[in-house]
Amino acid sequence: MRLLVGVLVGVAAWSAVGCGDLSRGELERGVATLGSISAEGEILAREVGRDRTKKTFARVRARELAEDADHEAEKLHDATPSADIAGARDRAVELAEALAATLRTLQVSPDDESRARGTERTLRAEGDAISALQGEL
Repeated sequence: MRLLVGVLVGVAAWSAVGCGDLSRGELERGVATLGSISAEGEILAREVGRDRTKKTFARVRARELAEDADHEAEKLHDATPSADIAGARDRAVELAEALAATLRTLQVSPDDESRARGTERTLRAEGDAISALQGEL
């Protein structure tokens, strides 16, 4: 019986990791992380658009960046914000999801220079939206 209680307590504690209250500082750090991901993705897309990077590197790095953006979206979504930052949290999750989707286009087509230039423009626009959100916080 003690073992069962211990296992249940452990499972409950494990499932709560990453969830909970979201402070303004945590939201600011999450949004800053999205800004960094966007900036690095923009550089990667620019280099692909100029045919100045290897296809394998571009594919792997775009995948890593997309996964990082997904992870930020999940963390922010799972946390409970106070009422005064709930809208900003929701916007950050939307931006993270869009960022991940954009990076996946680079992952799928790491040798398409024309598409990469379009991806670079999209990443720049997403980065601008992230910067605007940072300014609101």
